[in-house]
Amino acid sequence: MPAPRDPRRSKAPWIATGVFALLMAGVGTYFAYGTSDEVAPVTPTATAGDTAVATVAAAPVRPAITASEGTLAISVSNTECGVATVGPADLPLAAEGEFCLVTMAVRNTGKEPRLLDPRAQRAVDEHGRSHSVAVEAAVFVNDQDPSLLDEIPPGATRHGVVPFDVPKGVRLAAFQLHKSPHSTGVRVPLS
Repeated sequence: MPAPRDPRRSKAPWIATGVFALLMAGVGTYFAYGTSDEVAPVTPTATAGDTAVATVAAAPVRPAITASEGTLAISVSNTECGVATVGPADLPLAAEGEFCLVTMAVRNTGKEPRLLDPRAQRAVDEHGRSHSVAVEAAVFVNDQDPSLLDEIPPGATRHGVVPFDVPKGVRLAAFQLHKSPHSTGVRVPLS
């Protein structure tokens, strides 16, 4: 007699991950083949008034802060807030507030391929409020191959950026790494 099915284990996370993977593949194809002879740079830009300004100069390099949960180990190297748009010049994605971009490396320390699920990751601001990943922006700022959003093979490390769309003026205090949407998570300070 088969065991009764656990109602908490639904197919929704698998379907959402599949849809997200297809979206990433489509955007990747767009960037790979483009629609013109010019290749638009994919860099975050900040706006000052009506004038677009190049990305704010990188903050001084600080030692990376590391943490792990399960078989995912991260090393956060930089956080940049106040970014108004991300994406190529001909197809920018504007933040509702402003983007905070958390630059990190993610290593799979296990024996099976793993995915850093963007829906599970959170940022915590200085007032203790939790913020979700800006999934569309994540596709734009992780256009390299292989990407942070791709499945990570055992022993491999992926570098990339996890973007959060937060209200203007919010300061992020921590990144909350989750191996899955229902895991406890581990907090990485960002200050």
